[in-house]
Amino acid sequence: MASIPPPQDEWIDTYQKLLPHWQSLALSHQTIIPISISRVNQFDAGRLDIEMSAMLKEQLVKVFSLMKPGMLFQYEPELDAFLEFLIWRFSIWVDKPTPGNALMNLRYRDERAVETRAKVRTGLEGPGLTNAQKIWYCIATVGGQYLWARLQSFSAFRRWGDSEQRPLARRAWILIQRIEALYKAASFGNLLIFLYTGRYRNLIERALRARLVYGTPNMNRAVSFEYMNRQLVWNEFSEMLLLLLPLLNSSTVKGLFGPFSKDKSSSSEEDVTTCPICQASPTTPFLALPCQHRYCYYCLRTRCAASPSFRCSRCNEPVIAMQRHGVINPKISSQ
Repeated sequence: MASIPPPQDEWIDTYQKLLPHWQSLALSHQTIIPISISRVNQFDAGRLDIEMSAMLKEQLVKVFSLMKPGMLFQYEPELDAFLEFLIWRFSIWVDKPTPGNALMNLRYRDERAVETRAKVRTGLEGPGLTNAQKIWYCIATVGGQYLWARLQSFSAFRRWGDSEQRPLARRAWILIQRIEALYKAASFGNLLIFLYTGRYRNLIERALRARLVYGTPNMNRAVSFEYMNRQLVWNEFSEMLLLLLPLLNSSTVKGLFGPFSKDKSSSSEEDVTTCPICQASPTTPFLALPCQHRYCYYCLRTRCAASPSFRCSRCNEPVIAMQRHGVINPKISSQ
């Protein structure tokens, strides 16, 4: 018995029915392109943000430099919180990277909203932080750090840890110490995970699922090396001076240039009565031998002890001994 062929439109209908299933199956096997964000860049971005906050704080402190000393120190936590809020307000809140992130070509991405898409080109696609994430980020970084700093300063000022007579304050102090230790342990664990995976530098980013990714796939850096070269030259010059200055003896240098800068035949009353080293009248005068020029005992003794080949600062003659001035039977003391 001959089989009846299916209608011509049956193939088209079957294809249209199975097409959505094929597309969903293909998307289910498609994964996001794995990306690796430099851990050094992420650490550098955080460090640059800290430096930026310190620079702003330094400029703000200069504004209040003429006020009562120590007054600004009392409100240092408020000042730090205000500066951190300014950085957050004009960067993260308006969907812009912080100064450190901008220099390192980084931005925050909401990892919860990253979904598998049909077209994935670089793996850097994804929306920024939501308003709720931004607010919680501000509360944790600005408010949390401010409250913790104030709580520590208040407990230290009230001496909760030393109050044996108040058990409630003692328990609060122990609780604060345990919370701090727990936070440090969790931060250390998060650091180890970050070094392994390259995601979430701190606990706040991990809790909010705010990941740092590159802002653009390619970054062209226009770096001027003029300042860097100047800094390197100055560092090398300062290191050379630190190496050479201890090797130079001031008396030796004066001895070399003494014949050109001073006339031996010219002498004045001031040269005879004052010490040529400290330019003051000697309280305990001693004579340098054999030239018989008068010095302070301390000045002459320290120079002779520092340099066995010390020469007189007046006549450039080698000093082989010293004696007290005005002694009838002088006692010669050698170096």
